[in-house]
Amino acid sequence: MVRVAIIGLGTVTHNIHVPAYAQLKDEVRLIAGCDVAEDARRMALKSGVPKVFDDPSEMIRKTEPDIVSVCTPPALHYEHTLLALQYGCHVFCEKPLTDSLDKADAMIKAAAKAGRFIVVNCQFPYMQIHLAAKNLIGSAQFGRLRFLQACQTFQPTELTENGWRGVMERRVCFEFGIHVFELIRFFFDDTPVRVTAHMPQPPGESQREVINIVTTEFADGRAACMILNRLSKGPERYLDMRLDGDSASIHTSIGGQLELNAGLHTKNRRPFLRFDFAGGGKATLENGNRSRVIAKDGVNPFASATARHFRNFINGLSTGVVPRGTAADHRKTLALVFAAYDAAQSGETVELSLYLDSNALNSTVQ
Repeated sequence: MVRVAIIGLGTVTHNIHVPAYAQLKDEVRLIAGCDVAEDARRMALKSGVPKVFDDPSEMIRKTEPDIVSVCTPPALHYEHTLLALQYGCHVFCEKPLTDSLDKADAMIKAAAKAGRFIVVNCQFPYMQIHLAAKNLIGSAQFGRLRFLQACQTFQPTELTENGWRGVMERRVCFEFGIHVFELIRFFFDDTPVRVTAHMPQPPGESQREVINIVTTEFADGRAACMILNRLSKGPERYLDMRLDGDSASIHTSIGGQLELNAGLHTKNRRPFLRFDFAGGGKATLENGNRSRVIAKDGVNPFASATARHFRNFINGLSTGVVPRGTAADHRKTLALVFAAYDAAQSGETVELSLYLDSNALNSTVQ
């Protein structure tokens, strides 16, 4: 039984980590949590965290966890991860790993010195819809992945802007675009070599970004792009992606759907009627007018995907296999974020190789 303690008892802990560990109750025991806020500690006790502390050092000393989950704001990940490593714990850190590449490098070195793993909870690849899509890439039904397009339309609210997210000027690509970059690397089994980005600031908006238009290119000429739109007043879509292959396309969507569609196919003049329901996400294989659902996720795909990711982590610890999503691997995804911001600021295409060299740049998020 793996013993887990959590630093940071905010929304991500209550909505994702606590439910995820509950799904792994035969393998994982949540033993404690820590937060400086009394309200957060009180809520944690109500949600099933057995012991709470206001000091992370005291918590680790008294409870002796095998893994510390770091769920504090990104600016604190560096401090709390190094603390856990100093006590001999493995670390399961929320994304993004940290707010600078220099800090990421220091964390990676500290983990190697301690003989421990840092695994980052970029859990989107572990959603059922994305696992199903990945399994079809390279098959006769789909062929080789040629192009990926991702889109988010999202309306910020007082709730979504509360806390650390609301005070960051460079926020959208950092805290959400990193998920898309992770999925791009996951589906292509490769890291892009160059990045072009445009982050316009429409008149009347605050200095915080509201639109990200980012294109990435691979060494073999394949490409992926994303549009993250926090300006739209239309229907919200948390994340829609289209993957285009040689023989078919795959459409994935995160967010519940209840749809009844009727119409007429314009090419062959044939009517259609289609009803569909998905609690938390859906993936569809498409070829012309033909389509079939290949996977769906439940109402909390984030917790379920985190559970799968965490199980993979603890399986790696027990078998000696390096788990997916280590800090060293995540650094490549983080590099794409900083490259996108610099490309948008300079108006020029940026070569990612500069950001993959730990001695080349000192990129950071403000």
